[in-house]
Amino acid sequence: MSALMDAMPSSMGSYLDAFRAFIGRELRAKAIGRLFGGVSAPGAGLDAEVRRLADTFKRYASTQETAYDNGAARPSGGGTSVLERQVDRAVAQVLGRSPGQTGDAFTAALDGAFPMAADGRIGATPARSVVGLIGTNGSADPLAAAGLSGQLSAEQATLYRQATTLANDALRVLAGLQSFSPIAEADRVESLRALVKSEFNSLIDEFGRVDEPRSNRVRVYLAALTGPDGHVGKFGATALIDGRVAPVSADDEQQIAGFQLLRSYAEMLPEIWRAYDRETRPSTPRQLFRIRPYTERLARASVMMPVIAEANNNFMSAMDSIGFTENERRSTSARFIGIGAGAPKLPDITVSDLTEWIDRFSSFEGPANLTDSGQYGLEFVTLQADDLFWVFVAVLAHVQEDPVTLSSQQIVAQALTHERVTWSLSDLTNQFNALADLAA
Repeated sequence: MSALMDAMPSSMGSYLDAFRAFIGRELRAKAIGRLFGGVSAPGAGLDAEVRRLADTFKRYASTQETAYDNGAARPSGGGTSVLERQVDRAVAQVLGRSPGQTGDAFTAALDGAFPMAADGRIGATPARSVVGLIGTNGSADPLAAAGLSGQLSAEQATLYRQATTLANDALRVLAGLQSFSPIAEADRVESLRALVKSEFNSLIDEFGRVDEPRSNRVRVYLAALTGPDGHVGKFGATALIDGRVAPVSADDEQQIAGFQLLRSYAEMLPEIWRAYDRETRPSTPRQLFRIRPYTERLARASVMMPVIAEANNNFMSAMDSIGFTENERRSTSARFIGIGAGAPKLPDITVSDLTEWIDRFSSFEGPANLTDSGQYGLEFVTLQADDLFWVFVAVLAHVQEDPVTLSSQQIVAQALTHERVTWSLSDLTNQFNALADLAA
């Protein structure tokens, strides 16, 4: 009983975290619905042809080359250059943390990203913040051999290890199977052998995909391999080793037994996949208190960080392209709070303050927190993503209120209302929503 009481606070805390995460997802979903759910906007009463014409001009405005794109005009200098930002971001993404300002800090970050294995070799791929499943011997570990060690969640690493071990033996069995009947068509047998081999390999590649396996693609290949009209069954029937032709020697019996083993291997793959799919399927309202695997959420957050960094870079580039330069974005006249009198939800920071916040969060602080602080770092990252989401919701909601009367608005409001910039605002809003949804 005492052991149960000791375990209860931690368990209750986990369920409370899951409940808070569920409430946060619901609130963000409602905000997304209000922003992008087709709510009536100025001009919504126009007929379909006028709306279509307006949409055409909006797309034109968002893609047409401007003077700032073709070199006829250039933003004034000052501040960090775009190239320098890109280099710093690339280095941070590879290392998984900020490289620091000193040589010692950079060396420490480099050693952490490319650690030395037990055999004295330095890793060829950066070690991510996700748990490695097995060993450090590259010849014995399929994850390391495939360059995936440390990049997959524990659940996906288990799936990949199980499927790889099974498929390797299945392919050896497949290579040794030969028809013992003289009436078997050899060319059809070899064609089906190549197809079965390709499907096994494709499934293994999908199970080891860093961006997670695609369920639809996995189901297509599993059905092709083991379905009612699957290629494993066709291979056995075409080679006449599926038991329909009676064996006449011990070697013939070995071929039939080998095919039965191959078929059992193929039938195990759907079971392995279903076990993984049940474990990692997204929560539904009926699974209110379901606590999603930590390593799965950590892997997804690691993928999201460079996505957000790139979206932020697109946001800054969009503002550059319309002449709202970096120096102007640093001015106190570019504070969000100034674009809407009586709108207290707007942040009291400049546009440059916001983009620099996102840049440091997505390129330096966020990856470092995920790498160094484990579950606590993930909680901090998702909480900060939630904060940034509501900042963008406030800005985007105000920008969408009256996009027609541009001439009566301040320059910062006019810049934010431009199609290019609004698209980038919407993109960042959705990206932060996706990252915040990775809370417990």
